[in-house]
Amino acid sequence: MRLISKIRFVFGLLLLMSISLIAQEKKSPKRIVHDLSGFHWKVQGTLPGRGLEEKFPEISYDHMGDALNWAPAHVPGDVFTDLWRVGRIEDPHFGRNSVKAKWVNEYEWWYLNIFNVPEEMKGKTIELTFDGVDYACDVFVNGKMLGSHEGMFTSFSYDITDLVSFEYKRRGRNTLAVRLHPAPRRYSQVAGRKPAWHGDYWVDVVPTGIWKPVRLEAFDAAKVKDIYVKSKLGKKNDATLDIQVEIDNTTSTATSVDIDIEIQGENFKSKTYTKTIKKTLTAGANTLKTSIKIPEAKLWYPWDLGDQNLYIANVSVKSNNKLLDADKLLFGVRELKMEMNPGYTKDEVENPWTVMVNGKRHFIRSGTWGGPPDIFFGRATNDKYEEFIRLAKAANMNNLRIFGWHPTEIPYFYELCNREGITVWQDILPIASLSLPKTEEFKKAIFSEAISVVKDLRNHPCMVIIEGGEEILMTASDPLYNLNLMKELGKVVKPYTDLHYVPVSPLSDHIGVELGFKPKESTHANGLFYGEGRKNMERFFNSKDFAAVPELAISSCPNVESIKKFIPKDELWPPGPSWGHHWTDFDTFRTLNFDTLNTQATGSMQEFVDATQIAQGVIFQYGLEYFRRRKPKSSAISICHYITFAPDMKWGIVDYYKQPKISYDYVKRAYQPLLVSLEHGRRRWLPGEDFIGKLWVVNDLYKDFKACKAEVVFYDNNKNEVKREIVTIGNVAEDSSKKYATLKCKVPGKLGDQFHVEIEMKDKSGKVVSENNYLLLVGDEKVDLPRLREIGQEAIDKKAKYGSHNYLRYFEGLNGARGVKQADEKLPTVKEFEKN
Repeated sequence: MRLISKIRFVFGLLLLMSISLIAQEKKSPKRIVHDLSGFHWKVQGTLPGRGLEEKFPEISYDHMGDALNWAPAHVPGDVFTDLWRVGRIEDPHFGRNSVKAKWVNEYEWWYLNIFNVPEEMKGKTIELTFDGVDYACDVFVNGKMLGSHEGMFTSFSYDITDLVSFEYKRRGRNTLAVRLHPAPRRYSQVAGRKPAWHGDYWVDVVPTGIWKPVRLEAFDAAKVKDIYVKSKLGKKNDATLDIQVEIDNTTSTATSVDIDIEIQGENFKSKTYTKTIKKTLTAGANTLKTSIKIPEAKLWYPWDLGDQNLYIANVSVKSNNKLLDADKLLFGVRELKMEMNPGYTKDEVENPWTVMVNGKRHFIRSGTWGGPPDIFFGRATNDKYEEFIRLAKAANMNNLRIFGWHPTEIPYFYELCNREGITVWQDILPIASLSLPKTEEFKKAIFSEAISVVKDLRNHPCMVIIEGGEEILMTASDPLYNLNLMKELGKVVKPYTDLHYVPVSPLSDHIGVELGFKPKESTHANGLFYGEGRKNMERFFNSKDFAAVPELAISSCPNVESIKKFIPKDELWPPGPSWGHHWTDFDTFRTLNFDTLNTQATGSMQEFVDATQIAQGVIFQYGLEYFRRRKPKSSAISICHYITFAPDMKWGIVDYYKQPKISYDYVKRAYQPLLVSLEHGRRRWLPGEDFIGKLWVVNDLYKDFKACKAEVVFYDNNKNEVKREIVTIGNVAEDSSKKYATLKCKVPGKLGDQFHVEIEMKDKSGKVVSENNYLLLVGDEKVDLPRLREIGQEAIDKKAKYGSHNYLRYFEGLNGARGVKQADEKLPTVKEFEKN
């Protein structure tokens, strides 16, 4: 009896263990992955071709081998960051060091990793996968060349099953060598497969590197290559999930498999919805399509419209109860539709510009994401992404726009946007501001890259609009060819996504209209910045009538403490040449300062920096509120930029060092979902005349506000109260924009003063639901506007002499000006700033 009891006990224990193992396998199936990312890399540079002559791919795993004293490197990363870390170059962001680092682009760079293969990979197919290499490379394992690759946005893999050794060595047994080709030097030839490295806020240094993770993957007979989930909503938010799974059968024979799909809430509790499909996989690629219904699904919304519910789909492939491979996907259930903007005729606008998410209007309050957080990917850390996304949401942005000067982002960026409820409006590929090559080879390359990017993006619920090219009509020698290519690109990606595609941005510039686009579709409202004082901000904005504004550009300096981090001490003030190298357009700043504050503000560094940030903020506030009041006729506005990828004197409202500027607070107020807004056709008013403004409330929320009142207070130059009044607003409807009252006040003070308006709106409970304030001028437009144009003319004259992108125009000590001490005698500074 004791023997029988023991047998029963052992049998029961084995049964419980088996059940437990089965449950564990079902709960979290996964393929075997060995991440090669990290600091276990070395880097060495040579003249082109020298590495092969020296037989670098044959370097062994010897502990004291040939690569012992190569520089340590990190993957993911980039060459410049690795060289900076070890002191071979000075920080390219500081001063004019980037000019001294251009030699790096003339070399080829070899990355070496010595690794062990995990024992559990034995008997399986082993692939070496690169998620992204910038820009072109050759790959070698244990001395054998696996292949070459071009294009930084397509992942690529090699079967290395028969090349690796499972012998274990303390410092690794197998060698992986990657040869990075010398950096490309003509952006036009690689556009779409690499972002630009020049323009009006970078310095012609070309980043290269292994910018995304590298790993080994092991699987049996089949590999899940891709999962795609599309959602359709019915009554009561019942969702139908159309699921497509791509599976590779890596054997040469047909294989019968069970494909298990599980759907469950990722950031909330839910039921688990399952489906098993029996299928025979033929050799090579296979596609499975099926659907799963989710009753009363938890929906994903932008943060100002609802919750950010996320689901996870687990897909596993089994044969005879043996797990062959598994993968998972994070997604959101949401229904996206595009609607026409009301108020336009078909002769004015023919494209839909209103984004509807689950039946709710998503008015886009955006900032252009001038990312990554660092143009050198090795310095673009996750904590920087987190802080920039946090600050964007805190500024009431509900969207970020990635346009064609910048790359499609890393997966973590989109995951953050998914979780924070920030939508993304993106050019598929970095194609911007140039004429594109007219070859079939080029077309084939960018189309392949685009398909890869779209397949990576399409499952993210944050994605709402995709576009083709950025400003490639107005800047191109053959805009018709560019347009046709972008239209063809849209057709190429259409089978892979339901996202709305816009071929170019903007559509309604003069070239776009000549090529057949309607005149009021979309505009880049950048003319105030580039206008050299021809118009003030009121005259510029109040004539704009467009359905969407993908860009509204104004620049400013970073905070003084930030400037000290990248401008040498002896160049801080008066501004030295490093200011020019970092794209300071002094004349533009003087015009914008004068337009906004009636002073050029060149007296001190702090005064000048603050003035540029206030000017940027006031102009953004004026323009953003103008377009928001037009809702629903206008439905999208994006400042240019929210951030940029290097320390500069240019676009962002948050600087490279993650420090908000004064302008950040202006945008934060103008982007309040519930906005109390003062429409004023002028900013300059004569002393004693009646200021006249109109009080509006814009509500992007799907929530009514009852019995509201607004308190309006006028202050003089010294912040003494001039007038206070209470305006009865009444009920503010959801998703609305409405004018409620006309305001009047005698303008206080004398010419040259400022005056201010502060507004506080409360609901019926007395809670403050929106606040705003405005900086206005006591001034005479008949005097000030001609002076504004005079300052602008000074800028025009300098550019005519030196060229628009030549910062030496500001430094007479560098440009050979007659009668001026040159740089060999005296540090050059900006003439207009030396007088103070």
